[in-house]
Amino acid sequence: MPSSKKKPVKSRIAGGATFEVAKRSDIAEVARLITLAFAGTLERSTKWVKDNGLENIRVLREGKTIPACLRRIEMGQYFGGKRVPLCGIAGVATAPESRGKGHARRMMEACVREMHDRGEAIGGLYCSTQALYRQSGFEQAGHRFITRVPVSRLLGGSKARNTIVLKESDQKRIEACYRTYASVYNGMLDRTEYIWKRIKERVDGKSQGYGVLDERGGLAGYLFMEQTRDAHSIRQELQLSDLAFTTPEAGRQLIAFLADYEPMADFVTLGGGPLHPLLTLLPQQRYEVKLKDFWMLRVVDIKKALEARGYSPGVRASVVLNITDETIPANTGNWRLDLEDGRASVRKSTGSERVGISCGIRGFAAMYSGLYSPRQASAIGLCAGDEKSLDVLGGVFSGGTPWMSDHY
Repeated sequence: MPSSKKKPVKSRIAGGATFEVAKRSDIAEVARLITLAFAGTLERSTKWVKDNGLENIRVLREGKTIPACLRRIEMGQYFGGKRVPLCGIAGVATAPESRGKGHARRMMEACVREMHDRGEAIGGLYCSTQALYRQSGFEQAGHRFITRVPVSRLLGGSKARNTIVLKESDQKRIEACYRTYASVYNGMLDRTEYIWKRIKERVDGKSQGYGVLDERGGLAGYLFMEQTRDAHSIRQELQLSDLAFTTPEAGRQLIAFLADYEPMADFVTLGGGPLHPLLTLLPQQRYEVKLKDFWMLRVVDIKKALEARGYSPGVRASVVLNITDETIPANTGNWRLDLEDGRASVRKSTGSERVGISCGIRGFAAMYSGLYSPRQASAIGLCAGDEKSLDVLGGVFSGGTPWMSDHY
């Protein structure tokens, strides 16, 4: 759900610039920056700015010029089976003539402070350069791979067929199916309209959705797919923009559905983790997996982030963390985390309580998501602590490697 704190945004930052909500008169310039940053068309960039709401666009204003801009996306992200409020950042762009002057860094620092003022728990993004975002407290926290499966390798599986064409009227049960599927994997998004629109409306056209039903007629799985044709061979590639299933049989039926394209299609591509759940159900384990992106996470509010995520009810633990955060001073200090019955209680620690682990806000993000265990984070310099405390926190953040099927 969107944040309940809706303060007017206009903050002064170093160099006499301001960070503020875009105005209608800014549309042309913001679209220009997006076009030049991402090599799109001005027409498409203008549409992107207008369609996504000016209230979500932020600009760095310096006198009468706009040297940089970004877009906020309010949504959620699953960790430990629970939704944590997430502010996603997209469309970060700096005018070519204004690069190398620190505009993007100052804008991102102001953006992070705004997240905190609005009461948001975490922020996330896909980056073109890690160095920039690390300066404002983001760190690698999960990944997105692209898997390419030969359609011929899908043959020999389930013979069952209980498939329907999905319509707009099916959206509520599509979302319900997705939430059941996504919530058990760390890093998956709790999507809002912005993400659903990207799934259904691709750059070159619309994806068609197909669903598989269970014995009671409920939606047990689905996929959205585009068919792209090779101009020379007239063979096809099936590109999946989304896939979810809630039972093993539903997953097998989706595989069988894709296998039926074998006479005309050579490959299926899909995004997700390197151990995508669909791959385990394949009759043959022969496919290519390639890293597409690391996504980064920024813990905006220590207490809210820790108390919002889920934990194993079988773990009972207490540990004191010393956190350093140069952008959000409220996060800096000693924090006591107590975990019991799958719930975390977090408070500022008293001076008499022994610190078990010390880390910067970046290192904390990598452990919070589960990308690195505390022992692993310690080995690469993202945190420091005694062995017992590292193991205790490792039990707290235990779970699968975080991944995401979406790009934003």
